[in-house]
Amino acid sequence: MTTLPANVENWIQNNLFDAVPMSMAVIDRNFSIVHANKTFEEMFGLWRNRKCYSVYKNQDSVCITCKGSETFKDGVARINEEVGYNKNGRLTRYIQHSIPIKDENDEVQFIVEIATDITEIELMRQEHQLLFDQVPCNILVINRDFRVVRTNHRLRQIIGDIDGEHCFKGLKGCNEKCAECTAHQTFSDGGIHTGYHTWARGEDKDAHMLVTTVPLRRADQSFDLVMEMAVDITKTLKLEDELKVAHTFLESIIETALDGILAIDDKSNITLINPAARRIFNLSDKQEQVTWEQLAELLPNGFLEQVASGSRFSFLQETEIKTMDGELIPVRLISTRLTTGNRFIGMALYIQDLREIQKLEKDKLEAERMAAVGQTVAGLAHGVKNLINALEGGMYLLKSGINQNRMDRVSDGMDMLIRNIERVSMFVKEFLTFSKGREIRVKIEDPSLIAHEVVELYTAEAAKHNIQLRCEIPDPVSPAPMDYEGMHECLTNLVGNAIDACNMSDKKNDCYVAVRISEKNDIISFDVIDNGCGMDYDVKQKVFTNFFTTKGLGGAGLGLLTTKKIIQEHGGEIVFNSEPGEGSTFSIRLPRKRLPKHESFNTP
Repeated sequence: MTTLPANVENWIQNNLFDAVPMSMAVIDRNFSIVHANKTFEEMFGLWRNRKCYSVYKNQDSVCITCKGSETFKDGVARINEEVGYNKNGRLTRYIQHSIPIKDENDEVQFIVEIATDITEIELMRQEHQLLFDQVPCNILVINRDFRVVRTNHRLRQIIGDIDGEHCFKGLKGCNEKCAECTAHQTFSDGGIHTGYHTWARGEDKDAHMLVTTVPLRRADQSFDLVMEMAVDITKTLKLEDELKVAHTFLESIIETALDGILAIDDKSNITLINPAARRIFNLSDKQEQVTWEQLAELLPNGFLEQVASGSRFSFLQETEIKTMDGELIPVRLISTRLTTGNRFIGMALYIQDLREIQKLEKDKLEAERMAAVGQTVAGLAHGVKNLINALEGGMYLLKSGINQNRMDRVSDGMDMLIRNIERVSMFVKEFLTFSKGREIRVKIEDPSLIAHEVVELYTAEAAKHNIQLRCEIPDPVSPAPMDYEGMHECLTNLVGNAIDACNMSDKKNDCYVAVRISEKNDIISFDVIDNGCGMDYDVKQKVFTNFFTTKGLGGAGLGLLTTKKIIQEHGGEIVFNSEPGEGSTFSIRLPRKRLPKHESFNTP
């Protein structure tokens, strides 16, 4: 056995206590610190003439859980984790060794306490534990027997406590290792592996997980544990499935839509043209792509630029676009500017081909006209039958007067014949005019001139009955394409009816008829307003019925029906409002976009 040199033994006895890089103190049975090294003083501060519990924990009495007391009693060394205060008063964690020093009688008179500061280590451990538990994914540690060694808080919330169980049993309810086990792959080759797994949660609430396994290596690169990190993608997969369904649904709608649909991205690339749009633009199957410049040429001038820099929605009720072969076709055009937040991402265009609709409208007008003709024929036959009866009555008076040489009866008979022959003539002329119809002759006309002329036409008639007749034009109305004679006839019918309504009113010398011309939102309005007798409910229901008249023998009942027909041929509508004893207002509304194009009609 080698004997240490004297100088080494002296160094150990005199210097080792202070040289040890751990806190060391000698404590007597009264818990007084009788000696301590420099490390102790650096850690806990001044110690001379102080009790250990005062130095360690700033207490005035022995700690209830004091391990030194137990060592003084049984002479057994102990190791325990303590929490005290350092010399700066900060909370300190340390591992404390209590070692007894026995005398010749084997009694413990002193103990040496060695303390290792683990404050930073404990803080790191807590941080790692917090990260382990609170990281937004499920984490478990598995050993080579595929038993769960440790799980984090998030996983325990979902699955429960499965520590000690086989992972395939605890996670999936299986009795043997999974065929696609990523942990097995990591144990086999030491690599990082990723896979999809389904964890059983009961009641058909399986959780779909994206799992990554990594080896937990020691310093020598060996490992017996694998950490498995699992991200719950159940909602993601459900959302992905819903998006697929929505995409398929929208794709089907777009592909089968009767209207044209185009999508343009923020780089002005045409990303979508559905089959309907290809048909409208007459795009060939070989021409798969259309450029921004080409589309701008096909659409109304400046439309795309206006949409890209303008408001979110643009709507053209009726406009024209070009096909690839230069044909102009009528369409309804709607655009939507697409944004996400404040960022522009593109736009969508919706194009409705109006050719078929316009053809149907034209056919409908013709069908209505022909239906009215049929109704007119039936009404005319009934009216002619009544007239024949009246003519026969006149002939009877005439013959009986001649036979009886009674001139009064002859005169009455002749008057009856003349009146009814005039009625026959009026019926036939109006019927022929209505049934034949005429192609409207469109020119650029001034609506105000038409109104002024009609008012002048009836000025004398109105004055004769003390009726105020005036023309009101609050603001100038620009010329528009229309049939002058047709619109003149419409206003003539309405003004004539208004004057008749005033004549039938109980208001004497206080009646008026006003013809008002205005324009708002590109809709030209002709309003004929009177304060005459007005109409009750039954009369209002029959206003536009053929052969209906309130004028007795003075009217054929075709005026308003003809007016309605002319207005429809101009793409407009006629509406009215009337109250008994208060008067009536008839309004002709002509949207400029629906007025006939004068170039498409041949004028004589």
